[in-house]
Amino acid sequence: MPQVIVPPPYRGPTGGEERIEVEAATVAEALEAVDRRFPGFSTQVFDSAGRVHRFVNLFVNGEEVERGALDHPLTPADRLEILAAIAGGQGGRRSRSTRSEA
Repeated sequence: MPQVIVPPPYRGPTGGEERIEVEAATVAEALEAVDRRFPGFSTQVFDSAGRVHRFVNLFVNGEEVERGALDHPLTPADRLEILAAIAGGQGGRRSRSTRSEA
């Protein structure tokens, strides 16, 4: 089954779980499956219009998936990683998210 890798800021609804195996054939199905198992999860990934938040990046096996490409196919061996982009800082510096290594 594909795995969804959840970043630390989004683990509240998952009870701290980082890796969640789901039955899914697409990115959208995987995210929906996580939300069914952990209600409230989707509000961290999607905005009120149902689009992926602008500060959320999705990767399948390390390759970025466009926010609008939720129909991107998944195989049982795939890993869907959700990354929370971090912005801010002082003096014009920009922070960036760090990807978990697995």
